[in-house]
Amino acid sequence: MSRTRRTALAAAVLLAGAGTALAVVPTAAADPTLHLTSVAVPDRNTDLDLGTPGPSTGDTQVFADDLRRDGRTVGTSTGSCTVAALSESRLVVACTATLALPSGQITTQGVADEDPAAGPTGVTWAVTGGTGRYAGAGGEVVGTFRPDSDVVDLEVRLR
Repeated sequence: MSRTRRTALAAAVLLAGAGTALAVVPTAAADPTLHLTSVAVPDRNTDLDLGTPGPSTGDTQVFADDLRRDGRTVGTSTGSCTVAALSESRLVVACTATLALPSGQITTQGVADEDPAAGPTGVTWAVTGGTGRYAGAGGEVVGTFRPDSDVVDLEVRLR
């Protein structure tokens, strides 16, 4: 799998986007924005070639990336991204990810749409719920990809 495609798929991550650094606060309401850094862990990422052999619609990446704060691992971002459309000029992936933190979990999902030649730059996904400190969470996650790396800076905006 190409680095660009792998990075896009890993972003979920990432996102929820996609590995990560996190500022944990006493309650989600006290500071509705969490700052994270998602870091892909290669031996915990699996690429499934489910469509036509080679990169194609239906291929999926399953991941369990590190969530970090100030260089220290504070949780994991676990999920998957599935290729929904792929051409020379467009890569669309649908992703779900759960951020598992010491005080609870935050669930996310969204779509990334990019030019494969340019690579990923950023995504905005929905926060769809949570547990523990994050029970009933909503909002969005904005992920910014660091160039030439498998690192995504995340801003989780809770409401």
